Amino acid sequence: MQNSSSRHLAGCIVLSLILLTVAGMQPGEEVADTTDSYKYQKDTLYCAISLPNRNGVQEGKGVGLSYEMLKYFGDFTSSYVSIVPGSCDVSYLDTLTGGKLDILVLAYPDDMIPEEDEDKYLVSRLVRNNIHWVTDSLDIKLLSHINVWLDDFLNSRLYKRTVSKYYRTYSKPSINPATGTVSPFDELIKQYGSKTGIDWLLLASLMYQESQYYAEAEYKEAKGLMQVNEVTAARYGVSDLFSPEGNIKAGSYHLRYLMNKYRQEGLDSINVIKFALAAYNAGDGRIEQCRNHALSEGMNPNDWEEVVMTFATNNKFIGATTTAYVRDILARWEYLRENVVQKR
Repeated sequence: MQNSSSRHLAGCIVLSLILLTVAGMQPGEEVADTTDSYKYQKDTLYCAISLPNRNGVQEGKGVGLSYEMLKYFGDFTSSYVSIVPGSCDVSYLDTLTGGKLDILVLAYPDDMIPEEDEDKYLVSRLVRNNIHWVTDSLDIKLLSHINVWLDDFLNSRLYKRTVSKYYRTYSKPSINPATGTVSPFDELIKQYGSKTGIDWLLLASLMYQESQYYAEAEYKEAKGLMQVNEVTAARYGVSDLFSPEGNIKAGSYHLRYLMNKYRQEGLDSINVIKFALAAYNAGDGRIEQCRNHALSEGMNPNDWEEVVMTFATNNKFIGATTTAYVRDILARWEYLRENVVQKR
């Protein structure tokens, strides 16, 4: 946009005047650095994140970073931050001007905001990789709070640690042997591993298989870190599938449900895990059909390897993708146990 620079300069001038007014001071006086000085008038800030949905691009990797930064900003303004379900395929600009949304995290705002509508929005300073925070043009005070906070936060060690957490490449060779770090979401995975009684490294292995730790991954109806669909998520009280915590909660509890199902049927521990993983990938109804087919072929329906042997004669299920899925997760889980647990 041609007016982007002038709007940014005007925003900075207004920013300075607003902050002086908020602090009740005159130009030239020292502004006290207190939380109360920057308390925002709204108890709840409604936010959305709309970044490119292509696995591996820098903007898409910013979803997790943006979630965490919005929460930190809420602490700064003494506001509760509610992050609504976001999608890169939806434009939230009308919602922003309609008053239903306070902050929109957007990549390439100059390209995304039509030139004829540029006066309707205020754009923050650059956050990272063409990512900015956008507000309604009528909410100058909110933009002022955002820019003041960004000026401080972007130069902090916490920001650098948070960026490193979400932007590094996570794979087998990237495990930090000193800390045992596996993913950007280790603490959440451990939390729900503890709640469900599932080894957190198994959950981490499954998550990598599903999304490679990419919070905005999406394939057909499955979304987020653990590729959960809306029906399954609703069963566990989760509505925002792009929320890292919500997605991990739904995926972890669903895997526990599947493991309990096969445990109650008397399967041994390793087959409980294998069948649960297979059902997570293909659906428990499909896996039940495979077990029944194996039984009709004279094979043990409670032994995953024997069930796999009957896929060749199963006209209703090819099984190659699910077989590789289970194999790869178990191999990664074994690798993680050998390289992380022993270094605790």
